[in-house]
Amino acid sequence: MVQSLLTITRFPRAPFAMVPLSKREERIYGADVRIDSISPIYIQFKRSLAYPDYSSAQFIKDRKALKANCSPRTLYFELRAKKPKHKDFQHNILFDLKNKLDKAGKGKAFYTAPLFLNRIAYLQAVHMFSLFSWRPWPWYRHDPFFEQTQNILTQTGCIQFQNIPILREHIVISPHVKVNTHKHRYSYLESGKEICFHEPTKLDDEQNLGQTIYDVLKFRDGQPTTEMTSLKESLTLLVDLSENIFSQEELNSNEQIIDKWLNFGEKLWKEHDIYQYMLIKLKNG
Repeated sequence: MVQSLLTITRFPRAPFAMVPLSKREERIYGADVRIDSISPIYIQFKRSLAYPDYSSAQFIKDRKALKANCSPRTLYFELRAKKPKHKDFQHNILFDLKNKLDKAGKGKAFYTAPLFLNRIAYLQAVHMFSLFSWRPWPWYRHDPFFEQTQNILTQTGCIQFQNIPILREHIVISPHVKVNTHKHRYSYLESGKEICFHEPTKLDDEQNLGQTIYDVLKFRDGQPTTEMTSLKESLTLLVDLSENIFSQEELNSNEQIIDKWLNFGEKLWKEHDIYQYMLIKLKNG
């Protein structure tokens, strides 16, 4: 559902699209010559679990020691264990991708997890939000929503991802430190607030998926505010990102640049369950 919302969009004011990019996802717009520039986004999707505030679980004790709220329950997800064939933990790979993209000033890498435990809970949350936002008085019936911007498309064609309910109901957490074991957790409230990492540390970077995507894709003068890189120049970025993931033979292959990106996305997905998305600008004509 989330992937559909991220990939169905085309931007009316400019030839941009955001697509999953791997051999498994044959959603690319043709040969290299069609692509003007790109910006990669790496997402690790996680499922939220929960413990009530009275639980004796260690991470609940950690949160209370940090004076973080645990009521009425705390959501969390665990890091992924390393398989014998892997050189490093999945978390560290995502952490390295984030740091390299931050250093280059291009792209994003982060975890995202739903702030509801199942689809029924999400649907109930949307329903209750609509009920509480509705003004029943007759003189307001032409405007049933209370002081909320419900439109997801502006007059300029810019999409307000932060107003799409299911994207707003996903927390975004950037990997902030390297680990030497997978026995860590990120925990947070159902509001997406008070994030803790369990070694333990309390974090401050609270954001939802809709806002994160909007910040990446928001437009200024018909161009996204995120920095793009030309397809030819992106090979340098790919070499940097793929260090310790790609072999030298894979990097030195005679394939087109976009095929190398496709292979990299396929490897990240198959081996580490990290999804490679790409903001793509197509050449005019």
